[in-house]
This record gives sequence, C-alpha cells and structure tokens, in this order.
Amino acid sequence: MSSWSSEHIFEHPWEDVVRAAYRKYPNPCNPAVKGVDVVNRSVCPQGTIQSHRLLSTEFPLPEVAARIIGTPEKNFISEHSTLNARNKMFKLESRNLTLGHLVTVHERMEYFPHPQDRSKTCLKQQSTVKVNVPFLSGYLERLLIENFEKNAMKGRNGMEWVMDRIKEEDSSNKVKQESSDILTQLETKFKREAEDLKQSMDSFFHKTQANTSPL
Repeated sequence: MSSWSSEHIFEHPWEDVVRAAYRKYPNPCNPAVKGVDVVNRSVCPQGTIQSHRLLSTEFPLPEVAARIIGTPEKNFISEHSTLNARNKMFKLESRNLTLGHLVTVHERMEYFPHPQDRSKTCLKQQSTVKVNVPFLSGYLERLLIENFEKNAMKGRNGMEWVMDRIKEEDSSNKVKQESSDILTQLETKFKREAEDLKQSMDSFFHKTQANTSPL
C-alpha cells in the first residue's frame, strides 16, 4: 500500500469553499469527471448533512498501468460526505468501485477554516492506493500516486473556477435584488406622492366650495 498527502489554503471563506465543493463537477479543469448523481442525502438529528454521491469518470491511468490493469470505458467512484455547519467542518471520503478487485483507491478530504485567518480555508487531502497485482504492486502504486499528485492541482483549479462562477452568480443576484428594491422604493414613493396629491386636491376643492357664496 502507498499513500500521498497534501495541504492547501484557499483564499476564500469556508462557506464559499464548501458551496464550490458541492458544485465542483463538471468543470473545465477536471474534464474526466462526466457525471455526478446523488444517491442519498439526509440531515441527522445533530444537524449534520450526510450525502452519498456516485461519480462517473474517464480518469486516464498512466500508460504502463493501463496496459497491465486495463482501461474500462467508464469508472465509478462512491463518495460519502459529512457537513457540520456548526463546527465548520466538511469531510469527504471516496473509493473506486471499478476494478476494485485489482486496485483500491481511498481518498479523504477535509475543509475547515484557517485557524489564524477566518477569511481563508484549509484543505487536508490524503490518498491511499493498494494494487493487487503480483510482483508489480509497488511499481504500479508509485505510478498511480504520481498521477494523483499531478491531478491534485487540477482539482484545486477546478474549485477556483467554480468559486468564480458562484461569485458571479451572487453578484448578479445582488444587482437584481438591488434593482428590485429600487423599483419597489420608487413605486412606494410614487404611490405616496399620488396619495398626498389626491389629499391636497380634495382639501383644495373642499375649501373652494366652502368659500364660494351661492348666486
């Protein structure tokens, strides 16, 4: 068994990073992930949200590993996540379902606020690989680990891409809301002015009629 781990800091608040993590796929930085299906999602009594998703990928294996292990047309990954908004912790664990009899890949990810700067978010990532191919296990595991290291940056770039899209959506929604608020304020103002004008005109006509002597 071989393992790989890394840490990364996103220059974004934890809430924004978690939103991006839920919407990470599809993105142009990770074109190998073709689809995401929610198998189950539930809210526990403690307030945590448990999710189970199924990812379909065309994740390319290193050429040497592909020749030995094989390259299925589609690969499926099972992902379980736990979101604890109260403690600001988001954990994901995933494992491969395809070629499980030959290769076992287990990945863990944790997102939590930076302890010194709450405007940033820390990511801890760990992957373990076990290859069940006699005489070649260590060699193939090293190839796969190297491949994970190369693709880790793609995953982070994908998160940044999604966060940019979310910020654009939030900005657009804010403008729409502000426009709606302005229109509502103008409408209220016009109604108030119209009502004031009506009352003034009624008062004027009333005084005119009272001061007019009969012929």
